[in-house]
Amino acid sequence: MACYTVHLKSRIADPDLAREKAVFVRDGWNIAAFGFGPFWLIAKGHAVIGIVALLLQLALLGIVAALGLPPGFQLAVMALISLSWGLEGASLRRLALRLSRHHEAGLVIAPSEDEAERRFFAGEERLDAPRSGKATPEGFVPHGPANPVMGLFPQARGPA
Repeated sequence: MACYTVHLKSRIADPDLAREKAVFVRDGWNIAAFGFGPFWLIAKGHAVIGIVALLLQLALLGIVAALGLPPGFQLAVMALISLSWGLEGASLRRLALRLSRHHEAGLVIAPSEDEAERRFFAGEERLDAPRSGKATPEGFVPHGPANPVMGLFPQARGPA
């Protein structure tokens, strides 16, 4: 199962339109980011951060080449850069979304992005039901301020 973070655009006043433009970012290894690095970020619509990352990567490779290091070392540096893109590409995408005024609306664990969308929007409908006066689905218990922390030691109730 994969973990997806959900990002909604903050500047959109209509909540339905904001949900329609929701962005799901899969956490973990990304083979496309590993293979294409900054071009993957540009293709995902984050041109500014992608261009900055491309310039930084080219500068680093230029420095390594200017130092006159052996080709094996240059290849190792390129491999480490690609490895870091594969591992941290999703984090850079979340940073780019944050800079473009998206806020993180939730976290979903699902086997695919389509299933993550279904689970996220089904959960939002259940959470909106008590506020809108609709009946809650059977077996659903909303958690709110009455029980803000679960799983910690119970509060002291005096001598036992």
